[in-house]
Amino acid sequence: MQDVLLIYPRLGSMDSMVVDLPLSLIYAASHAVKRGYGVEVVDLRCEPADWRSVLTKRMATGFRLVGISVMTGSPLRNARDISRFIRQHWPEIPIVWGGPHVTVLPETVEEDFIDYLVRGDGSLPLADLIATLREGGQEPGGVAGISYKNSTGEPVHVPRAEQFERLHYLDLPYHLVDVSSPRYQRLYRGQKSFPLFTTVGCPYKCSFCISPAIYSVIKGKKWLPDADDDVINHISFLIEKFQVTHLSIIDDTSFVDLKRMRRLLTRIIQEGMHLTMEFRGARINELDKMDDAFLELMVQAGGRIIMVGVESTSDKVLEQLQKGITREQILRVNQKLARHPRLTPHYNFFYGAPGETYEDVIITKDTILQILQDNPHAYLGVSGSDWKPIPGSKMLEVARDHYGFQAPCTMDDWIEMDSFDSVKKIVHPWYTRRHNNMIKVMQLSSFVIDDKIIHESRDNHSIWFRVLRLLSRLYKPIAWFRLRHNFHYLMFEYAIYRLILRLLPQFNKG
Repeated sequence: MQDVLLIYPRLGSMDSMVVDLPLSLIYAASHAVKRGYGVEVVDLRCEPADWRSVLTKRMATGFRLVGISVMTGSPLRNARDISRFIRQHWPEIPIVWGGPHVTVLPETVEEDFIDYLVRGDGSLPLADLIATLREGGQEPGGVAGISYKNSTGEPVHVPRAEQFERLHYLDLPYHLVDVSSPRYQRLYRGQKSFPLFTTVGCPYKCSFCISPAIYSVIKGKKWLPDADDDVINHISFLIEKFQVTHLSIIDDTSFVDLKRMRRLLTRIIQEGMHLTMEFRGARINELDKMDDAFLELMVQAGGRIIMVGVESTSDKVLEQLQKGITREQILRVNQKLARHPRLTPHYNFFYGAPGETYEDVIITKDTILQILQDNPHAYLGVSGSDWKPIPGSKMLEVARDHYGFQAPCTMDDWIEMDSFDSVKKIVHPWYTRRHNNMIKVMQLSSFVIDDKIIHESRDNHSIWFRVLRLLSRLYKPIAWFRLRHNFHYLMFEYAIYRLILRLLPQFNKG
């Protein structure tokens, strides 16, 4: 009998755009593997067969525990289906959920198909839970961050640890996953990309984000960087062991300390690491502090794409989001990045935040057109989604208390709040008809007005992506007309878009 099977469920339409290594499970397994416990991982995003048959085969080995990584939104549906399937066929095996969603909503443990939750950092709690089960126990009352039901069925929530869990890269059990799987790729290129954390935490207080709630229990600094030597040695290890050529730095935010990042970029160049890199965690206020020499250094080190969370360009909305940036600052940063055409800024937006109006969307639309005019190399995030209530976020409280929003109460409610995979388009109480229609225009236009589908999929010769490139070219002039004239009527193409979004995972298997 093995100790634990860790499952990464399919996420939905997002799987058609990004399939990274399941680092959440690799990190969670670290202490268990180090103690010699039997751990297996199955990433259902990489399995072409029906997930039920995959799990039936894997469960034949026998496990003391099954763990599932959980995210808010439509991934909850898949995690629930998996849990119910296991409960039906192997009722004696306890099930543990982990991830940000359950960290903020510990009452999730009351679901009848869940026995335990791991809240917050998961490696030590999971290893200690396995130790409890190995010893014949059922109630891990001394394990920090665990939620469970006691012998009378009452939920118990053990307080979380007040420090970040720091793991050394040599203790990360990458061997649990088939790193060579062709499914691990980003966006349309089919390019293999290796995700990497170089920091933990986030010092910012964005009102729409789950991070402030997750890190609220941490005593001391909310953002901690890994040591320079550890980062460089980790990269060297990945290059040598897995022949990594493309890194995705997926920190919550990477550029809090620019002196540190300058040192890392310099060492990457000096040590002859031939990489391309993209950075997920970049903010306008941090980019505003970078000079041209810093940006050129980033290019020389292999920097190619910077994911920038802009969210909106209405100063009123930005203040409500607590972003700490302004529209003027966004335009200034974009003009600076335009001087470095080999570095592509990838600006992400969402629409429909509580209190946002039609006029606010028009401000963002006009700014986006200015961004693309000033920097023809810039990309827009694919399909700026409608605002999604995030458990524990301050903005969810604002929506509920000031705008008549009915906060999700059940798991079904949380599932349907995912704008990527919900059956119908989300329409919040503060939307007017033209507000909602303009959001549709912005979402559709984000696919085509920057030509990213054409540029990023040029090496992908599948029929599906040839069709996408054709659709992009055909729809681009329509999108530009709608944007220039605020023409949000007769949105017949939105139904086609929703259909394509739902079909993407089927066409991107293999």
